[in-house]
Amino acid sequence: MNIRGPTSGTVWHSRLVSYRTGVKCGVNAALYLISSKRALTWACCGLLAAWLCNPAAATSGEKTVYWTTNSADAAACQGQLNMIFGALQEYQKRNQNLPRWLSDLVPDYIHDRNTLVCPYVLKTGNLKKFREKYFLGRVFKDPGSCSYGYEFCTESWEVPGWTTRIYKERQMELIGFNVPIVRCFAHRPVLNLAFDGSLYPSTPEWEDTFVRSSKQNAVLHNIFLLTNISENKLVSKLSEPRKPETNAGLLDLSTQCNASLLHLSQIDQSGKLLIPYPEGVRQIAGVQFDVRAIVHLGARQFPILLPEKIENIPVNRKCRAIHFLHGATFPASNGSKVASFVIHFREGGLAEMPIIYGRDVKTRWFNQNQKSELEPPKPAWISSPDRVGANGKSLRLYMSSWRKQNADPDVTTIDFISHMTESAPFLLAITIE
Repeated sequence: MNIRGPTSGTVWHSRLVSYRTGVKCGVNAALYLISSKRALTWACCGLLAAWLCNPAAATSGEKTVYWTTNSADAAACQGQLNMIFGALQEYQKRNQNLPRWLSDLVPDYIHDRNTLVCPYVLKTGNLKKFREKYFLGRVFKDPGSCSYGYEFCTESWEVPGWTTRIYKERQMELIGFNVPIVRCFAHRPVLNLAFDGSLYPSTPEWEDTFVRSSKQNAVLHNIFLLTNISENKLVSKLSEPRKPETNAGLLDLSTQCNASLLHLSQIDQSGKLLIPYPEGVRQIAGVQFDVRAIVHLGARQFPILLPEKIENIPVNRKCRAIHFLHGATFPASNGSKVASFVIHFREGGLAEMPIIYGRDVKTRWFNQNQKSELEPPKPAWISSPDRVGANGKSLRLYMSSWRKQNADPDVTTIDFISHMTESAPFLLAITIE
């Protein structure tokens, strides 16, 4: 498992997390006990005082000592999470793996063990209570002094033979690098350090950030589905179905897709999900494409286990031209052959169309304000600024086309192959003319 920077339970579903309740004088309890006007007056004063000290705690029933809504506390914790991310990167670089627990980073990668304790928890002096009474999930069982939830620990999971890390890796296969690796519940909203190093706030169940429909909710919160069916079937459950009236020349890649379009999403600093990608039947660079999911291939030391190639994408028709809408995750050296489309003909023989980094494709995320990023190759599609917010990066996708040499050939299948450089190629759609 590798960590890569963003050039790009859970807490194990809330049933595994115990929230300490009990503002001693809750509204219902107070009304039950009140038997006089004086008691009512004192009860109201107590509730008002609690609300003034911490409105959220007074209304939610959680003890103020365990979490904070203060932005300065959140900023301090974010700085510490950035330090932890740097240590995780260095650990992985040296060991070719992630640590079993965050405390394994001490002392070689983190010298001050207090770095593993949220500054707010450290300030309140309640680490022991925070760990022993507040959260009971597996990800909080670090044997060292640590207040953070480590989502990629190797504790056994609910499914035999699975660990929490394996489950997280499965989530990454489905939705990409926004899956949290470290979380801090000492804040409301909860702070998440994503696998790619980005930071975002969320509800206690971070999966809610990615839910845009009841259909998606049913998949992202269903442990049975995530652990018992293939990536392709999971993706089909997350994606919109192909419309029956869709032109047959816009190939149906439903049975080949192994990643959802959420791989191309971002989360802004407020925790809002950003959708910078095209979706559905769209006209891009003068060609119609049916974009519903991704065929994502692997790369050298890529953090997610993905296939090296997808073969036998069915075509079975005469073709004057074939258009591919594609992209790449992470950069490679200019001139590197990162991928190939291999076209097979019914009469025998094949044609290879290589995808060269710097000529046909560049890494998906880029800054439109940097002149060097605007140099060729020209993208077929760029996300508009309103889709990425003030701090997000733009998404770019490319179109490559193969055209007949002589008579229209009868094409049977297409193979999509990664050449395992540092850049992981992906395919969104194929259109036949």
